[in-house]
Amino acid sequence: MTEAERRQHPRFNPNGLKASIFLELPHDPSNVEGEVVDISYTGIKIKLNTPMAADMDGKIRIELFLPDSGIPFSISGILKHQLNSRELSLHYVDSPDADALDSFMFECIKLSKN
Repeated sequence: MTEAERRQHPRFNPNGLKASIFLELPHDPSNVEGEVVDISYTGIKIKLNTPMAADMDGKIRIELFLPDSGIPFSISGILKHQLNSRELSLHYVDSPDADALDSFMFECIKLSKN
């Protein structure tokens, strides 16, 4: 028996979408790189290239660049889940510009179908 989907927005797996994560921690700002596992209109899941501490608390900024066009997109979020030291899920806190998000998600959907 499968559980009913509770998400309002579907998730897409945009193949090859790289992410730069900037941690705005109070005592130790830093950044890490990773690849997007899935993305939706309200959140994102990223597999990190290097492990990071499990006790993160603070605002996170993510910069994404579409692989083919190089179109940049930046979002801010808070940590939603960190299942392990190499993967994290974020929920957007500052709502991105709706038109920019729509355009970016359209490109992500195209990447997920190829």
